Amino acid sequence: GTAKSQFLRYAAKVSPRSVLTTGIGTTSAGLTVTAVREPGTGEWMLDAGALVLADGGICCIDEFDGIREHDRGAIHEAMEQQTLSVAKAGLVCTLDTRATVLAAVNPKCGKISTEIGGGGAGSGSSPNDEGALPITVGIASPLLSRFDVVLTLLDQRNEDWDRQLSSFILNGYTHPVKDSV
Repeated sequence: GTAKSQFLRYAAKVSPRSVLTTGIGTTSAGLTVTAVREPGTGEWMLDAGALVLADGGICCIDEFDGIREHDRGAIHEAMEQQTLSVAKAGLVCTLDTRATVLAAVNPKCGKISTEIGGGGAGSGSSPNDEGALPITVGIASPLLSRFDVVLTLLDQRNEDWDRQLSSFILNGYTHPVKDSV
């Protein structure tokens, strides 16, 4: 590993306003907003999702590739316009989603490969070629283009680096970052 999840946890802890969630099992309502009935009165109310709760801070989404394709469409506006238009159950409003989105994905097939998408040896295709990354990580270009920075972390088999990385992770558990409240 490259400690993607640990990196997200650390980013969420050092930010004064943060939400840490996972893409696996997350619906568009869990990331944006959902309309729910109040149990006692039966009135409709909005329940904020991760991007709305993180307004003015950071929203860390682990396993971003685990979000179902039709649920990914709901976050396009939130990431591009930094607002979310709501028209549910007779409630019409616009909510702010001015959050930095830090997301982590695993490559398809467990590794970055030029074989995905038809590029093979001698084809000139590499993970750095334009158009190769969206295929490799399994995220469509329109959504991927919403991110300002895309970093590729590679797990190079290096015993010294693995030792440093595992020490960092274990120190994070034995000496967690203190909340500055």
